[in-house]
Amino acid sequence: MTASKLLLISASMLALTMGTASAQTLSIGLQDDPDTLDPARGGTYSGRIVFDALCDKLVDIDANLDIVPQLATEWSWNEDSTELTMSLRDDVVFHDGTPFDAEAVRANIERMQTMEGSSRRSELSPITSVEVVDDHTVTLVLETPFAPLLSVLTDRAGMMVSPTAAEGNEDFGAAPVCSGPYEFAERSARDFIRLEKFDDYWNADEIGYEAVEYQIIPDSTVRLSRIQAGDLDVAERIAPTDLEAIRSDESLQLQTSPGLAVSHLFINVGEEGGILADSPELREAVELAIDRMAINEVAFNGEFTPTNQMIPPSSIFNSSAHPIPERDVAAAQALVEASGVENPTIEITYENSLTDGRVAQILQAMIQEAGFTVSLLPLETSSAIERYLAGNFELYIGNWSGRADPDPTLYTFFGTGGSQNLNGYSSEALDEVLIAARGELDTEARQGLYEDAAEIYLTDRPTIPLYHSTWFYGASADVEGITIYPDGIFRVTGVGPAE
Repeated sequence: MTASKLLLISASMLALTMGTASAQTLSIGLQDDPDTLDPARGGTYSGRIVFDALCDKLVDIDANLDIVPQLATEWSWNEDSTELTMSLRDDVVFHDGTPFDAEAVRANIERMQTMEGSSRRSELSPITSVEVVDDHTVTLVLETPFAPLLSVLTDRAGMMVSPTAAEGNEDFGAAPVCSGPYEFAERSARDFIRLEKFDDYWNADEIGYEAVEYQIIPDSTVRLSRIQAGDLDVAERIAPTDLEAIRSDESLQLQTSPGLAVSHLFINVGEEGGILADSPELREAVELAIDRMAINEVAFNGEFTPTNQMIPPSSIFNSSAHPIPERDVAAAQALVEASGVENPTIEITYENSLTDGRVAQILQAMIQEAGFTVSLLPLETSSAIERYLAGNFELYIGNWSGRADPDPTLYTFFGTGGSQNLNGYSSEALDEVLIAARGELDTEARQGLYEDAAEIYLTDRPTIPLYHSTWFYGASADVEGITIYPDGIFRVTGVGPAE
C-alpha cells in the first residue's frame, strides 16, 4: 500500500473520530422532521426539542414541574390575579444583536396573538394587553384570572424571537432569530438541522459544544444502531424493545423520565365521524374491547404506563375515582348487538412509525373480537398530520407530549374552540367546568373541578386514552450532563463532552 493511500486512510479515520461525541458538534437523532421553526406557528414535539437550543423562554419547568426562571428572573401577581409582572434579564441579546427587553416581550406576545396562522393565539388569548413598566419590567394584563398562564409561558408561547427579524417576515421560520444558546445555521428538509453556538449568550459558560446537529432518523432501530456505531451522540425515543441493548453496553448511557405525554385513540364525533359519532354505546364497546395492559406488554415490554385518562397519574389532577376499566369482550359484543348496526366498520388512521404501527395492529385485533371490522390507514407523518388537522379521520392514534398544567391538554382537546379540538366534540357542561378551572387559583378547588371534567369526558368518550409513555434517550457515555424532565425535551444547558 502506498504512502499516499495510508495518509488518505488516516485522514478519513480522523474525520470519523471528529464526528463522535468527543468532537465539538453534538449530534442528536430525532424521530421526526420538525415543522416550521417559528415558535408562533410550530406544532410538533420534535420541534420543541430543537427550540430548546434555539429559543429561550420567559420561564421554564424543572424536573419536579415547578416553574423556574429563564429570561424572566422573578414575577408576581396583583391582588386580583389579573396582572402578572415579570422582571427580565438585562444581559440578553437576540442572535442578530437586537436587545431583549420589555418592548421585545410586548412585540412577541402581540405577534403571537395577531399574526395569521399563529398556533399560540388561543393560548395567549387571556392576555388583554402588555404594559412596559421600564426596560426590564413588563406586566401582562388579563381581564380575568388565568391559572395556567405561567405554565403556558414555559412552552412556545413564552419563546422570544427578535422583533427586528420577525417584523413583516413571512418566512421567519425558515431562518429563525431567537436568543437561545445556539443560533440557526442550516437546514435540509427531512435530513438535518444545524445550529451553531451563540457567543453572546447570557449563560454561555453552561453550553458545552460549538454546534448541535439534529439528524432526522424516523426508524428507531436505525437510531439505535447509529449511537452504537458512534455516528450519533444522542438518540431520542429509543424503543422499549431496544433498551437492553443500551443497558448492556458500557459505551452507552440510558436517560429516562416518566412522561407527561399521552397516546390516545381520538374519535371523530362530528358530521364526518362515521358510525361512532352518534353512538356513545359503540364508543363504549370499542373501549371495552381494548386491553391496555396487554398493549403495554406486547408493544412496549411493560415499560410504559397504561391509562384511561389524558392526565398522567403523576399529576395531582389525575382522577383516582376513575380507574382503568378491565377488558370485557362479552359486554362489548352486547353493546354492538344492541346498537342494531350490522357489521360495524371503522378505520384507524395513524402515522406510519414502528410504535404506532404496532399499537394499531393490536387495536385492530382486539376491537374486531367485539364484532367490528377494523381497517388500518398508515400514512407518512406529514400526510397523517395534514388529515388530522383537517379533521379528516374516523379514529386517529394521537400522540400528545403533555404539559405540566392540565389546562393545555384538557381545554385544548375538549374545550369548544380548543386548538386541538379537531374531532367535532362540544359539551356545554365540560366547557363550563374547564373555564371555571382556568380562573381558579386554589389548587384544591382546581382538583375538584378537574375531577368533574374527568367524569364528563370519560363518559362521552371523544377519545380513548391508551398509555403514558416513558421518555427514553440513548447516548454515548462520553456525553455528560444529560437530564430528561417529564416533558421529554432534551435540554442542552449543562451538557458537554466528558473531561
